[in-house]
Amino acid sequence: MRRSLALVLGVVLGNVLITSGCASIRDRLDAQSSRILILEPSFVRATTVEQSFTYRRLNRMTPVLTDDFVVQGNAIDGIVVYNRKTGSEQWRLAIENGVEGGVELAGDTIYFGGGDGLLRAALLKTGRLLWSVPMRAELLAPPTYENGTLFAQTGADVVYGLDATSGKLLWTYNRQVTGNLSVRSTTKPVVSGSLLLTGFSDGTAVALKKRDGTVQWERKLGRGNRFRDVDSTATINGDRAYFASYDGQLAAIKIESGELLWTSDVGGYLPVTVGTGSQADRLYFATSESRIVELDEATGKQLRSVKIENGIATQPLLSKNLMIYGESNGALRVIDVANFKLLAQYQTGEGLIATPALDRAKSEIWFISSGATLYSMKLSYRRVAERFPWKKIDSSSQESSYSF
Repeated sequence: MRRSLALVLGVVLGNVLITSGCASIRDRLDAQSSRILILEPSFVRATTVEQSFTYRRLNRMTPVLTDDFVVQGNAIDGIVVYNRKTGSEQWRLAIENGVEGGVELAGDTIYFGGGDGLLRAALLKTGRLLWSVPMRAELLAPPTYENGTLFAQTGADVVYGLDATSGKLLWTYNRQVTGNLSVRSTTKPVVSGSLLLTGFSDGTAVALKKRDGTVQWERKLGRGNRFRDVDSTATINGDRAYFASYDGQLAAIKIESGELLWTSDVGGYLPVTVGTGSQADRLYFATSESRIVELDEATGKQLRSVKIENGIATQPLLSKNLMIYGESNGALRVIDVANFKLLAQYQTGEGLIATPALDRAKSEIWFISSGATLYSMKLSYRRVAERFPWKKIDSSSQESSYSF
């Protein structure tokens, strides 16, 4: 009887041990067989004609993407358009001190200002110049096109309304700012109904009537002792706009009246990003103090933040569960917006201050580095399986593109 009982217990214990052992091995294999997010370069081009050995310039233009072309300006020698299908150079235009601010695309025409103080219109496909107009100062942000009218702001705190077909001047608004240090940046004029939202180096957010440039309202935001500038292009969400001064505060303003809804004690020069999906009630903002902060949209209360270890961040971009941003002295980074954990990164060795562009259809991230090199990064999942501790299998056949 004892022998039979011992045999039964042995069989039962053996089964338990075997079952437990199989479960442990399976769990370990599951843990070791997982998908990771990777960034892989698919397009890399130096955008300058020759390597530049001058002092570091601010290459901060976001690439403009179409199905056939990529438009990229640099802050050194001009603007270049690449054919996306062949990777070859479509055309190039030499401009003294380059195209730093950016490009506005409308139909088959691009509009851009240069470091030489000229605002230009050119055909996207061929680069043929349609017109150029002197602005008497450098343009550090893209112009804005709407229904045949072009709005442009210069580094001298002047806003222009022009006929987009001819470049003819329609109206001018001159802020007449004097007597303070300022950040070398400007806002891109933003159209909201009958108004044009802009910011100036005296720390003021202003709404102009887009038909003639007269003031609808103005709101003082920047009160810092150092840089009061309102250089963050307005972000519109519903009936409110978000502006920030560099040293001062981020503010929510009622668009029609200029009423101040709330302020938060964070400063910066880049636009606010409005949350999406489960973060639709949040705002994300890259500060001048090397953080990306998450705020409650209704109140402006700061909820969480990401510390930027290598300089300051570009404007953060959101895609599903991902936040994508660059570091001025570091890498392009992809983090999980739910827990702010790093998922993937790519080091260019040069850093980046230009906000990247997303091509959602092709799962691509495009950006120019601080050294004026244009990159396209493919964002994809790759399954990594470890069959044995000493043998890792990393199979490209198991890749799948991340869907934006």
